[in-house]
Amino acid sequence: MSGRKLPRLILVEPNGARREIALAQTPFSIGRRPDSDLPLRDNRISRQHALIRAENGRYLIEDCHSRYGTFVNGERVEAGRELRNSDCIEFGIPDSYALIFVSEEESLQALLNRVDTPASPDTISRELRNLSLFLEVGRSLHAGLALENVLATVVDACLNVTGTERGFLLLRNDQGQLELQVGRDRNQRALARDALDLNHAAIRQALEQAQDVIVTHTRAEAPRGAVAPALPTVICLPLQRSRAVGSLASTVPGTARDVLGVLYLDSYQLPRPISKTERQIMRLLALEAASVVENARLFMAARAKERLDQELAIARAIQQGLLPRGPQQYDFFQMACLNIPCSEVGGDYYDLIALPERRLALVIADVSGKGISAAFLSASLQGALAAGLAWDQPMAAVTSHLNRYLYQHTELSTFATFFCGVLSPDGRFEYVNAGHCPALWLTAERIEMLPAKNVPLGLLEQSEYAATEIQLRPQDVLVLYTDGVVEASNPLGEFYGVERLKKVLSACRAGSAERLAEAVFEDMREFTQNTLPADDVSLLIARYEGSP
Repeated sequence: MSGRKLPRLILVEPNGARREIALAQTPFSIGRRPDSDLPLRDNRISRQHALIRAENGRYLIEDCHSRYGTFVNGERVEAGRELRNSDCIEFGIPDSYALIFVSEEESLQALLNRVDTPASPDTISRELRNLSLFLEVGRSLHAGLALENVLATVVDACLNVTGTERGFLLLRNDQGQLELQVGRDRNQRALARDALDLNHAAIRQALEQAQDVIVTHTRAEAPRGAVAPALPTVICLPLQRSRAVGSLASTVPGTARDVLGVLYLDSYQLPRPISKTERQIMRLLALEAASVVENARLFMAARAKERLDQELAIARAIQQGLLPRGPQQYDFFQMACLNIPCSEVGGDYYDLIALPERRLALVIADVSGKGISAAFLSASLQGALAAGLAWDQPMAAVTSHLNRYLYQHTELSTFATFFCGVLSPDGRFEYVNAGHCPALWLTAERIEMLPAKNVPLGLLEQSEYAATEIQLRPQDVLVLYTDGVVEASNPLGEFYGVERLKKVLSACRAGSAERLAEAVFEDMREFTQNTLPADDVSLLIARYEGSP
């Protein structure tokens, strides 16, 4: 063989780079072992994967019981197979190494100009048709069709590209479980949902590893640890949402949390291996389908939020309509009030209820929790209190009734702090404080606190409540508030506090009820530096003018 070039291999690396390797000696070992004649650094390739040996002037390749097999021109090698010029050798896994066998008669330059596998006119025609199909499907995906129609289009296209018999698209629901969205056969007929026989091991693997699982009767193309399917051909692709990297969308494979569902295809008879172009088209279709699904879900979430915002706006209007308007002037006292919910609706409640003999009940309460549930409960409490006071029962008895009502109609974790006092024209003020913030009683000489002497409503069914009575003089002021006032915080995390509230009230003590409320509001806004409140803020101020 002197004067003639030895047979050689063209190694095509995963990144497309190529280099020439001479078959200077045989047997020639190929595998992951470092001492192989051709070591390949891919963990999916077996340590001793394949062997090339010379026999009677011929070169034969045989598989060494590798995990994924050895293939020549797409056909699996079992025993020794003779290598011919331009044969393509692969190792049963996608996007890995490939070898092109070059006999001494073929020029190297001609081979370097070839694609990875020799393409026949039929192959070129099929790939062009598939690319045309992909472009057509891409246009339909964004044509405004219903989501189910879009997903059916994707499944039909993948069946057409691969030649498989059945296709399914499954999406995760809110609980993370897969639900069938589309089931089709190659004739675009819907498949019955109760007649599904899928390879659940392949689906689980695609979901958990966020990787393609492709296993056919001619080659195995799956990550390490794949399980053999019951069907000869199974293709399972995860539908992954694009991950944002800065302001750019990334298509880098994500984690299992990024997987919205799977695109599943199977067949009992696949006439040929799946080409790289077909795999790429399926992956692009899966990515486009995931994008459409994600956009549809974001749209539905936006619509749901819009409906919720409308409902909250209605609830807020109703709640605000139940609160007294301020400031107000009565024949023997004046009142001003302030309410700032931390969300659309809140759990704070205050009221002014007219009673027989020109008496008036001043009420403030704070229901545990926030949002709609707290607002509904505060409205319920308001109605029950108004009904109880209408019976002209003593304050202690009315409060005990409210406690039993709240205990029997709410969950164990629900309670309400509550302050209610009845002001008579002669200045008598009888009140019950059930676990609420101490009310402030401003006189000409001092500020006195009216602390809680009873437990909040709704905690214990048989709680007994005691009332306390004080005597107001003309120009005395009562200040009722919720903890959202004293626990309002500034950017440093410091609380507004009772002492600061007292200081503001003392400075404006001679002003009207409206002036006092405005002073507290302005001071709170300055203290918090206009930050949004973390809790509902309610304030009720009443100045006793004396009996006319």
